[in-house]
Amino acid sequence: MKNTLALTLAAVLALGVSVTSTTSAQDAGKVDFEKQILPVLKESCFKCHEKEHEENGKIKKPKGGLRLDSAAAITKGGKEYPNENVVAGKPDASWLVKTMALPDTDDLAMPPEGKGDRVTPANIDLIKKWITEGASFGAWKGVE
Repeated sequence: MKNTLALTLAAVLALGVSVTSTTSAQDAGKVDFEKQILPVLKESCFKCHEKEHEENGKIKKPKGGLRLDSAAAITKGGKEYPNENVVAGKPDASWLVKTMALPDTDDLAMPPEGKGDRVTPANIDLIKKWITEGASFGAWKGVE
């Protein structure tokens, strides 16, 4: 009886370690918004899509009413296509991805020429993966 209990306990502990290891491995493969997506947005998008602020004595408003400097604003979207900027689980329905993937010659291509570096295909794929995974911002809230 003691051997059976000891074997059962050992099996349960081994299973627990296995499940924990698997979960950690799965989490390790998930896109981390703050570490992987936010730097892309800062580099290519914030110049035109951040909270209203004063710069060189002028008030700068976010282009198209779209802010990308907070989780709530990213989810909300801009004046055009509200609530479609990032559609969790659906990168092809998300305007953030659509506009980044357009050719330079398209009027809707983001960022427009001279306003920032175009997002690389690898980073677009990373953003698509983040959206496919549910577009989690983790603990990041961004600017209020």
